[in-house]
Amino acid sequence: MGFFDFLNKNDNDNSGPPKYELFIALSKYHEHIVRFMSMQQQGNYAPISAYEKANGEVVGFLYLMGDHTSYVLNAQDVVDRMEERFTKKINNGEINSSVIIYHSQFANDDNHQLANSNEELKAITVAYYLQNGEKGKIGLTYSFSNDEIAYHGFSNFSKEENDIIFNTPLRKNIDYFKDREEIPQPSRENEIGLIIKKSNSLTLNNTWCGIFGFETFRKPNGGQILREYFAFTLTKGTKSVSNNITITELAFTNIILKAIAIDEKPITILPIIKTDYTVDIVNKEIDEWENVNNLEAIIKGNGKDTFGLSYFATDYAEHREIYQTKKSLNIAISGIVYVLDKGESKQSDENVQFSDDFTMYMPNKDLPNYACFDFVGQLEDFREISLFADNSLKGYILKMRLITNPDIPDFFSIDLYVTPENMRIKTLEKGMKLSGMFQMQGRIAN
Repeated sequence: MGFFDFLNKNDNDNSGPPKYELFIALSKYHEHIVRFMSMQQQGNYAPISAYEKANGEVVGFLYLMGDHTSYVLNAQDVVDRMEERFTKKINNGEINSSVIIYHSQFANDDNHQLANSNEELKAITVAYYLQNGEKGKIGLTYSFSNDEIAYHGFSNFSKEENDIIFNTPLRKNIDYFKDREEIPQPSRENEIGLIIKKSNSLTLNNTWCGIFGFETFRKPNGGQILREYFAFTLTKGTKSVSNNITITELAFTNIILKAIAIDEKPITILPIIKTDYTVDIVNKEIDEWENVNNLEAIIKGNGKDTFGLSYFATDYAEHREIYQTKKSLNIAISGIVYVLDKGESKQSDENVQFSDDFTMYMPNKDLPNYACFDFVGQLEDFREISLFADNSLKGYILKMRLITNPDIPDFFSIDLYVTPENMRIKTLEKGMKLSGMFQMQGRIAN
């Protein structure tokens, strides 16, 4: 059957536009449907959209994260924003038609609800808004078999029509999404001049890899030990309750486990490396983790009126008001090492030489939103420790000089915990130069 033969077909379904007319109306979007299918096969399940301009040009549209990468819209927010955007443009005569394409729970029924889990993934839904005012949704069902996806076609269209869609070639060197809009990270300045930003995609997974070791924690069931300690902390720790927030702490010799619950529902657990080292810090910016009910945060500021730093505030849940109303605080600073290796005394440029006591730290470019730093430091002291009471996890507390000040030996030397699994060296010696990457954490000193 030829493409234009569909114009001569009869269709008695009066519930919407005749099926062949809908097929013709959506034919301009076939490439974007196929593009969406290819995105799914590459593991990308984000909604997309496209619209037809007044001159007939079809343009794809996407919402994008900004450089911050820490604040993203969930799929439902994306679909809602796209629908609002295109409705206004069609009503204003700026565009002729539009489609929004997303993964849904559709199973040849009327349920085009967005799929929020792997179990709900059943179809590709195309929500259309045509120039004549017709609006509706059609679904292309699919199923999974091992790593393969089988597409069963749009129930509204015949096999021949579905074959035409499936066989639509994608052109090379074509940008299918010429229209993009960046989603800014929400930010405001409060009454005392603190910048308060929001993140909703950050987690403590890497932090716990720093505690247990990356290989161990990322193995199947590697997180089981953390789940056990979470439950143990909730039942055996010391509790404090403020409004509907319960904070439970379980203290060991070198570490504190802190569990947070809201209305008795567990929310998060975090590790605190014990330390006596404190720094006077003037905070400038707070990055609240919206996905953890704004109970966790990364804070940026200046230490000792000289150097910049950022830290994961381990006591933000109980001291959120203090952090947001007082810039100058005395903060107990420590850290968790992700990678530890021998230090380098010179850069790759052989003409640049450093002194033997050179030390430094700088923000890690891959994890800039987690208060993570690359460093070259001097090991002033270290001790082997057992992290928990049952001696199930051993590691080291390193006293690491990160800023060398000849007049003040302890100017910025902090306690860092490292598990042997994350070390690329076998032995430690006082005075040796070490390098690597760590996450800085802090809490208001008593």
